[in-house]
Amino acid sequence: MCGITGIFHVSDGDGTAPWHDLLRSMTAALAHRGPDDEGIEAGGFWGLGTRRLAIIGVPSGHQPMANEDRTLWVTFNGEIYNHNVLRRKLKEQGHQFRTAADTEVLLHLYEQCDGRVEPMVRQLEGMFAFGLVDVSRRRLILARDRLGKKPLFYSVLPAGEVVFASELGAILKHPGVPRELNRQAVDDYLNLMCIPAPDTVFRSVQKLPPSCWIEFWQDHPPSAALAQRYWRPAYERKSSLSLNDAAAQARDILDRAVVKRLESEVPLGAFLSGGLDSSVVVALMQRHVRTPVRTFTVGFEVERYDERRYARLAAAYAGTQHQERVAEPRDLDLLRRLVKHHGEPYCDSSMLPTALLCQFTRQHVTVALSGDGGDELFGGYQRYQIMWLQRYLQAVPLRWRRAGCNLLLRTLPEARAPRTTLASLRRLLAAFGSEDVAGYAGFQQVFSAAARRELYREPDQVPCLADVPPAWEEILRQGSAREFVERFMELDLHAYLPSDILAKVDIASMMFSLEVRCPFLDHELVEFMAALPRQYKVGPGYRKRLLQKLARGLVPEPVRRRGKRGFGVPLAEWFRGDLRNVIRELGATETWDAAGLFRPDVVRRLVEEHLAGTRDHSFRLWALLCLKLWWEEVGSVR
Repeated sequence: MCGITGIFHVSDGDGTAPWHDLLRSMTAALAHRGPDDEGIEAGGFWGLGTRRLAIIGVPSGHQPMANEDRTLWVTFNGEIYNHNVLRRKLKEQGHQFRTAADTEVLLHLYEQCDGRVEPMVRQLEGMFAFGLVDVSRRRLILARDRLGKKPLFYSVLPAGEVVFASELGAILKHPGVPRELNRQAVDDYLNLMCIPAPDTVFRSVQKLPPSCWIEFWQDHPPSAALAQRYWRPAYERKSSLSLNDAAAQARDILDRAVVKRLESEVPLGAFLSGGLDSSVVVALMQRHVRTPVRTFTVGFEVERYDERRYARLAAAYAGTQHQERVAEPRDLDLLRRLVKHHGEPYCDSSMLPTALLCQFTRQHVTVALSGDGGDELFGGYQRYQIMWLQRYLQAVPLRWRRAGCNLLLRTLPEARAPRTTLASLRRLLAAFGSEDVAGYAGFQQVFSAAARRELYREPDQVPCLADVPPAWEEILRQGSAREFVERFMELDLHAYLPSDILAKVDIASMMFSLEVRCPFLDHELVEFMAALPRQYKVGPGYRKRLLQKLARGLVPEPVRRRGKRGFGVPLAEWFRGDLRNVIRELGATETWDAAGLFRPDVVRRLVEEHLAGTRDHSFRLWALLCLKLWWEEVGSVR
């Protein structure tokens, strides 16, 4: 696991010293991602940098790495879980290896594929982002794993330079990268808590989307390069397996996925939240190791947010060595650091407990397995059940549904806290009173389009101020799912999962030099689950039907039967208690005047209503707090 950087120019340079200096500055910004080693290599028109967290091939995996005649160079972040299988095949084809590192497999596989990128990346199983320079062909290739576990940012500069890195902050070390705000991206953030690929908060920088690769050639205009997708699970081709047979097969695939992720030359453990997903991963993991797995959880003193009791049950059942800690309001001190590492606005409230969990876990191990991805694959979100019902409400004209739901919403009192029956009922009515995709967006939405329009000083500056972000429209247009609910499961797999969940885990874990591996995101399992009927996953009165079946005997019954609980923070309580003064400061005009984005009077009203207890604005205030911190740490820096 590493942090990677690189520069590629369309014309020859006249020396490598300037490249080294700039690359060293960019790479130093990623030191937290790779505390074990640093490497810089540069030629006349290219340069690569790496900060390495050594996991496999510890003594021999120095990067950037070259092939035998030094015509290929690669900087690589991630793990290739099938590297030993590929290594054996490549040796049979005449390739000779100098190291035990999975990085070297990339070089020989590229040679074996004669420079064809798609056949190369299709053979890789794992989480990865890499930059590969083919010196002979004068070509740069950037590629990212199928599900978007590992991030990759890039910028095409006006002079023809291409700059890339694992984090936005490293790219911003390049003095030639413009910092003009992307107003659409800021709007997406206020809508969805994050900025979906390919956009970033700066117009000049893009994210390479998951399961994509892009190439740049010398003497070709880099602005004309287009990302190409090499993988997409097929939802339209359904399997005829029975539910029992599907559960048995899914368990076998998941078990193999866990085993693949146990290779490590450093201490290894697991996150254990007490939910079904992480409990199943830990149970399978424990069956393949001789000593008790070290498991870790973070809890809260506020009971409805605390899962420690279930984590202890799962740990005792599996026989792990379990440890836990409690998150407190004072842990908010970590937030400014988190915001800076994200490099762009991000405000999923679980970012804080996730960072605390990573910090706590890294004190004991260097690699941890997690249960991320289980909800998207097996149908764990309550919103999927609501969309199942929404499917049948489509027969009622929208104007009638909207009028009826708005009438009911006006008669209901405002919710004073999230995770209450009243708050859930209001979200349900808002969804039923909207078009299908707009209603679905409401479940993740922080500010509605109407609320954002009121908040902005100049709403006309946003190209598309709507409830459905443009990135979603594109994903839905390209999707293969035909069943109503599965359209939204596929959308989450390509949007919410990489842009929110996996971005959060990558930043939180790498901030503490911890590698996190996700067995549920094994692409064989993703493809298998996509091919199963929707009713094996979610429907009226049930969620994760197939996962609950395969979990029988693996986890204790109270854990197997319990409902989904998000990894959130008791913001409403904290903001009216220990963090009251922090929220009061949000109403100050200085930050919003400097940023020039919002109306300070609207922000003050949100603060006052929340502190008075008349409305629950906790998620909106959290979004504004994170944006304020981002502006102070990154956005206003020139």
